[in-house]
Amino acid sequence: MEDGISVLVPAGRSDCYFRELKVGDRMDLEIQVLSGGHIDIHILVLSPTGRIILDEQSVTETSTEIKIDENGAYKVCLDNTFSLRSDKVVYFDLGIDEHNGTTVDHAELFQQMQLEKDEIDNTKDIAKSLDKIEMIFETIQEMQTRFRARYARHHYLQNANMTLVQWFSGASCFLMIMVGGLQVFLIRNLFKEQNAQRGMKAGL
Repeated sequence: MEDGISVLVPAGRSDCYFRELKVGDRMDLEIQVLSGGHIDIHILVLSPTGRIILDEQSVTETSTEIKIDENGAYKVCLDNTFSLRSDKVVYFDLGIDEHNGTTVDHAELFQQMQLEKDEIDNTKDIAKSLDKIEMIFETIQEMQTRFRARYARHHYLQNANMTLVQWFSGASCFLMIMVGGLQVFLIRNLFKEQNAQRGMKAGL
């Protein structure tokens, strides 16, 4: 689900999704309500043991990072039970950054390599630069996720407006044809009545 999807949550219903995660993983949750009612949804995230990790009500848009501290299936629910009539269209992006246990201990690595002090200092500078680059990439990833959510919202609204415009255009064309036909019918009847009156006068 890392590319995001748009889901329909019917009125009076709660839709839940499950994802197997392990300790050390990170879950980036991006949710945006696209349409329906007051454009809001109730979001609930539960750990495998049932612990409430996130509980936000009447949310239109949210972006949350959750660090995983339990192994098992995590539950993400989009709750629309508070709405009795309005279905909600929700953009839902669940990005998972899996921890693979390959984090490098720089100090231990330097000892194993038996580097000179100056070389160690240079390597530390490189490690700091790499950490900064990693943070920049994470920021870029978060921005891209938000842009995807906005694009999905705009795309949905554009399609909805296009459908509305097409329907309105079709209805307008049909109405104009009906009015035109009615005008032709009335004008023809008017001429028929005038001709009939003239015929009656001529007969007299």
